[in-house]
Amino acid sequence: MDIIPSAVIMVISLTVMFLWFQGKRQPIHAAQEASDFPAVLLACWVVAAAIFGPNFFILRFAGVFDITIERLLFILVIAYVTLGFFTGKINILTHNSIEIAMFAFAVICLISMMRVGFTSVDPARFPSPWFVFITGYLFPFVVYIYAKSFIQTEEQIHLILTALFIFGIYLCLIAPLEYFQLRQYVYPQYINNPQISTLHLERARGPFLNAAFNGVAIVIGFISGMHLLPKKTGFSLAFNQMALLLFPPAVFFTLTRSVYLGFLISLFIFFMWYKTPFSKWKLVSIPVAVAVAAVFINAHRLASSDRREGGVYQVEEVQIRMALLGMSYYLFTQRPLLGIGLAQFIPVATLSYTGKVPYVVEVSTPQFQHNHLMGIATELGLVGLCTYLMMVVLILRRILQTFKVLPEPGFMGKNLCVVVIAVWCVYLENNLFVEPSNALFINSVPFLFAGIADGLYVRVTEKSTVSDLSFRKLSQYV
Repeated sequence: MDIIPSAVIMVISLTVMFLWFQGKRQPIHAAQEASDFPAVLLACWVVAAAIFGPNFFILRFAGVFDITIERLLFILVIAYVTLGFFTGKINILTHNSIEIAMFAFAVICLISMMRVGFTSVDPARFPSPWFVFITGYLFPFVVYIYAKSFIQTEEQIHLILTALFIFGIYLCLIAPLEYFQLRQYVYPQYINNPQISTLHLERARGPFLNAAFNGVAIVIGFISGMHLLPKKTGFSLAFNQMALLLFPPAVFFTLTRSVYLGFLISLFIFFMWYKTPFSKWKLVSIPVAVAVAAVFINAHRLASSDRREGGVYQVEEVQIRMALLGMSYYLFTQRPLLGIGLAQFIPVATLSYTGKVPYVVEVSTPQFQHNHLMGIATELGLVGLCTYLMMVVLILRRILQTFKVLPEPGFMGKNLCVVVIAVWCVYLENNLFVEPSNALFINSVPFLFAGIADGLYVRVTEKSTVSDLSFRKLSQYV
């Protein structure tokens, strides 16, 4: 076991324990921070996590750590959370079942890394367990606590959604440039660098260098823009409506079936449960009729294996995923309780796998698991999988509880919960086809929305502090 990571873990653990007991002694402040700075900071970090990571700029200190723009911003996020524990602005006394589940899952990850190591056996080929833990779980958990405690007002939530919507517009604008090979106009230029990531199928991969993650970000931007529409008037309303038209073709430019499905799921959720003062079905009847007619006319193309022609019948990728599932199941049966270790699927499958290797995997480079839940089961065993599923169930349950207690009308009403559940459904659906542990933005945004919903629920249900609720106009509905 490496000494430096172990020492870091010990320091972090002692600090968390100290802050936990310190926070328990602090009174919970009913009147929370009204400044927009927490939302501005979080919005800047979320965008930086997607664009301004190590591929954009990195300052290396040999043998210590690397500095990037998004990491500098996240230091401020952590500082805000730390200050919140000391001042009592972070409530850990009640409604903390989700945080307990997160803490338990983090402990399972740490124990796993203590068993197999914190660093990669071959950094040039395999992901670092410590990096996977930070990007996949630790930072998203911190974002959840931050959003729950500090993103409270209508203005703050509006700012977060606006940032995600504008970021989605940016992805929509560069998507056709990637698709039609106009890469000289794509910014940042590292998106086009084949030495960083192999370019394939002319897919729109965006700053994530992954079409599936890029598509999820586009769909999240679309969901955010839809919820912003009722707040817009005049020119801003016309701009938002025109900008939303960019998203469907951008989804297609990703050439990724899981993204197509996620976009359809989000549309279905909005049509079924998002309340509007007009009939949604009357509004979309003509577009739906045109879309159905287009599907029938191009039915022969849908069966094509060429994604650029709109076909979805490319079977090789399905075969690879099925082969990886078979390998995962074999490795899971070897250590079903605790798993083979965090971030160990690729090195074990590459170096010491003794089961049957299908041809489609044998001729390919080392592959991520391509199914998040099966990946957790393989690497962390039944203990890790059950804990993670419990955390997800608690989050979805809290979102539904929030939906029940929020008022019907308004930006902060039930429609906000429809937005949150749409984001989570797209996230969970996409995770059935990819391994997202190395995608910081994709992991953090759903937990950001979950934190907002949990914070709303806590403040609405605490009747003794209704008069001090900081989000605007909610008291007239409660």
